[in-house]
Amino acid sequence: MSTANPPSLGICPFCNTEIMTTDVILEYETETGPAVYAECPECRDVVTPQ
Repeated sequence: MSTANPPSLGICPFCNTEIMTTDVILEYETETGPAVYAECPECRDVVTPQ
């Protein structure tokens, strides 16, 4: 997989910046499926992409 165009996970719920797979800090499984925490490249908050 090329890091030139990493897949998008969604957007930051605070500033609407696109969150990419390269921004993931923690990925884990829940009863309802996978979940992630990522660092927003714009506001630098740790978020769950929407």
